[in-house]
Amino acid sequence: MGDLEKKRSKEEEVAATGREEEQQLPYPKSVFFIVGNEFCERFSYYGMKAILSIYLKKKLHFTEDKATVIYHTFSMFCYFTPIFGAMIADQLLGKFKTIVYISIIYVLGHLLKTLAAIPTLGIPPVEFSLIGLALIAIGTGGIKPCVSAFGGDQFKLPEQARQLQTFFSIFYFSINAGSLISTVLTPAIREDVECFGDDTCYSLAFGIPAILMLVATVIIIMGKPLYKMKPPQGNILTRVFGSIGYAVKKKIDGVPADHWMDLAKDRYEPQLVEDVKCVLRVLVLYLPLPVWWALFDQTGSRWTFQATRMNGVVGGAGTIKPDQMQVINPLLILFLLPLFDKILYPAFAKFNMLQMPLQRMTAGGILTAASFFISGFLELEMMKTYAKIPAVGFSEIHFMNNIPCHVSLQLSNGTGLVQEEAIDKLENMVLRNLEPGKYSLDMEVSSTCLPAILTKRTEQVEVMTHDKEVTAVFLGVDGGAVLPTVLDGHDDPEKDDGANGRIKVVYDMGKLEKSTNLTLKSDKSYSFDLQPNGVYGSNYSKIDTGLYDIMMDDAKLGNITIDQGGVYSLIVARDPETNIHRSLTHTLTTPNSIHILWLFPQYFVITVGEIMFSVTGLEFSYSQAPESMKSVLQAAWLLTVAFGNIIVIIVAEAKAFNDQASEFFMFACLMLVDMGIFMLLAWRYTPRFVGSRDIPMKNGVANTNFKNDTEM
Repeated sequence: MGDLEKKRSKEEEVAATGREEEQQLPYPKSVFFIVGNEFCERFSYYGMKAILSIYLKKKLHFTEDKATVIYHTFSMFCYFTPIFGAMIADQLLGKFKTIVYISIIYVLGHLLKTLAAIPTLGIPPVEFSLIGLALIAIGTGGIKPCVSAFGGDQFKLPEQARQLQTFFSIFYFSINAGSLISTVLTPAIREDVECFGDDTCYSLAFGIPAILMLVATVIIIMGKPLYKMKPPQGNILTRVFGSIGYAVKKKIDGVPADHWMDLAKDRYEPQLVEDVKCVLRVLVLYLPLPVWWALFDQTGSRWTFQATRMNGVVGGAGTIKPDQMQVINPLLILFLLPLFDKILYPAFAKFNMLQMPLQRMTAGGILTAASFFISGFLELEMMKTYAKIPAVGFSEIHFMNNIPCHVSLQLSNGTGLVQEEAIDKLENMVLRNLEPGKYSLDMEVSSTCLPAILTKRTEQVEVMTHDKEVTAVFLGVDGGAVLPTVLDGHDDPEKDDGANGRIKVVYDMGKLEKSTNLTLKSDKSYSFDLQPNGVYGSNYSKIDTGLYDIMMDDAKLGNITIDQGGVYSLIVARDPETNIHRSLTHTLTTPNSIHILWLFPQYFVITVGEIMFSVTGLEFSYSQAPESMKSVLQAAWLLTVAFGNIIVIIVAEAKAFNDQASEFFMFACLMLVDMGIFMLLAWRYTPRFVGSRDIPMKNGVANTNFKNDTEM
């Protein structure tokens, strides 16, 4: 009994000495440089990535499928490169030099990306953008495993264990702060600022993240005199891969063993081999993970494109930009993580539900599938308002009637009559699914319409249509004769990818001596120069949503309402009855009628799925791996993200679906099948005892929306 009391007294003395030493050790000032670096770097990365999908489609003119492929290829490399960054830091340069050298590559990538977005420089935008993205992927991935670990190196353990916990809390906050601010800010800059003669400013939206990354590099260098530098100590990954390769080779050679990994014990220490066995059992559970990441990472690509086709106007509060919707996920994470940890999980536990990590992961995967079912059904409703673009091998004709009469139309070609239609007075109509080629158009107005004005009621004109294009035809009056006019160029029914409408002015000013100014006036004004003597069409202009007065010189012709996503033809011509100029508005593409906040349910469901699947899965797998193998699990986790992006690339390149809703439903079903496989693997899995050397994991330690930023 006396020995026991002496032992307890000695342990208390050691603990007290540790607490006293912790109080004496000052908080390392060097970590504030590291936290500042992380804030700026996360701002630069997520600020750039938030607007990347829309930039690829709108400014580099890639299709949605091709933009999705590029976006996910970039994401894939961002999660392959950390493996090499960790190896360079652990075996060659050390953490500090690795961070500095790779940050320079990172800044160069941002610089190329920014220069590519400046139209006046005349540099190849596609080539510079793709090279810039490649360098950014090397940069963000290369420093990812180094920064947080470098911060941990500044503390003396175990004396400063509590201070280390505080550091990681501050570090985690800096990640979320930088990411949240940039995800809100950069979409607003690219949409609301005008520069270099363009109605958007992607160069500034990319330039600010570039500046922040430069600042991040300067900050990490400034703190060098204060840092504790640890020399490279070797990388466990090389030994793990070496032992596996050696064991596989001997197994192929036919050497017998109870477990094939035991064959490596003659070259590698037995404890390492046993630890690798534990890791391999956990990695089997990782096999279904890439499918989950394939769904989750589409929040920045497919779901962002879905948001571009919705109405983001929020009353007098302004307009929600499509790429700003991505901020819902991290905001919900910050709210829901403690809610699940402190309230929901304990409540479910009272009913013996969701007690085991693998049960939570299965439920989270099913919820993720449900989020894609929701997005699929939402897409079906949105398809009713989508722009109707001629498919390959087809063309269309857009008729705009400026005559207050019912007009009969006959369209013929060399084979005879192709189509016969009628268009109501002052309305517009689109003939679809026409073969590209030469047509003869005959128009006729009945004798009962404008009897005192019209002396010639029929006219013919040749119309040439082109593949995948919409040819515009203006139906008007010249003197006492009807006159169909084929406009130069073609109409474009494609919606604006931002929060605006698009308008084209079609005008017939008659025989005037000079051009006329047309202005759309509201809080913001838009001017058009109308040429005399003929029927013309302006180029399409992006117009902010709202109600505008239509002013021709000093005369008000009427009003026009521009809604988000609408594509309009504004007709300015003389009224055949009064011979006075007036305006008509013809809608070529229906505005976005479904509000952007209808995306909230699918974001909410996938965020709950993320908490239950991704956060729980990471924590569980860490708790099941030996302490020496934590970094191996980190590398494997990052690779599941990369392989998930490869799945999206394959699906997008295959172009197996005619509409986006079908693709969403496919991914939802794939996720359900994936969860079936995961349930089987989980049922077969035997949990490992968590020893005293291992770190017990708790729920809600990291926000995986900003994936794996605190894991290394």
